[in-house]
Amino acid sequence: MKVDDSKKGKTPIKTPEGKKDPGKNGGLFSKLKFPELPVKQAITIPLVVLLFAILIVGYTQLTESAPVHLGLDFKGGSMVTIHTDKTDQQLQEEFSNYPIKLIAQGSGGEKTLRFSTMDDRKQEELAEYVNKNYEGAMIEYTGSVFSQANQSQAVIAILVAFLGMAITVFIIFRNFVPSVAVVLSAFSDIMIAAALMNIFGIELTFGTFAALLMLIGYSVDTDILLTTKILGERKYIDKKIASCRATGLTMTFSAIAAFLMLYIVSKYSFVVGLSPIPVLSSIAIVMMFGLIADIMNTWFLNTGLLRWYMDTPEAKAKYG
Repeated sequence: MKVDDSKKGKTPIKTPEGKKDPGKNGGLFSKLKFPELPVKQAITIPLVVLLFAILIVGYTQLTESAPVHLGLDFKGGSMVTIHTDKTDQQLQEEFSNYPIKLIAQGSGGEKTLRFSTMDDRKQEELAEYVNKNYEGAMIEYTGSVFSQANQSQAVIAILVAFLGMAITVFIIFRNFVPSVAVVLSAFSDIMIAAALMNIFGIELTFGTFAALLMLIGYSVDTDILLTTKILGERKYIDKKIASCRATGLTMTFSAIAAFLMLYIVSKYSFVVGLSPIPVLSSIAIVMMFGLIADIMNTWFLNTGLLRWYMDTPEAKAKYG
């Protein structure tokens, strides 16, 4: 019996339920061909990047006695506020004999000059020069004792925050490997952000320290979303990962875009006649460092660890 060639390939092919392309019903990033790396590569690449970050932070610890370059809030120094029409370049040249670190424009037209620590003679010399040449100048000092107290409190704060996050994750999942994957991803985000701060010369101030604390929360949201979805049931893991990835990347890129706008506005506001806000620009750039690192750590490291775990006999027995 002859078969009509025109009818070949016309019969619709049924697909098993749940096997549809996950990209067809996702969000903005649903059709993004995100790299699907083998498990070993997905885990190895972020771990190598983390190792380099640890080496950079460790080198800074050896050379600076701190894991990141400390600002005046944590190292001590002097802050001079003056009213002047001189440009930043002119002030840099005028105070070149002193360890000037930063010049910031105030909202009332004043300028704030920040100097790192000096010996008593140099500090007295600076105070005498400023009082002689700038009427109504204000000089503030941050002593080493106060700065060391800030350092101790900062270490305690970040340890408590990280420990609290880790305990919460372990309570939620009650499973060692998925919990370690979430905590490791968050730790890597913080370390990579700190390493990039050292590379780009961004100092640790109250503002950038707050950004590092915020990263602990930002870094675990997509990890918890992914882990909760995968541990629900072992079936259709690839579909679940694709669905979570579309949602997670939308969340992360939205946050990056928001912090990018904050950086541009706070850094280059002088273009429209407003004063730059260095604290906000520093917070924004550190947050972007951490969020970019989080993309790699969530969708490579955490995903790779979860894929590996779900193929183990323990996971197969527990999740079916």
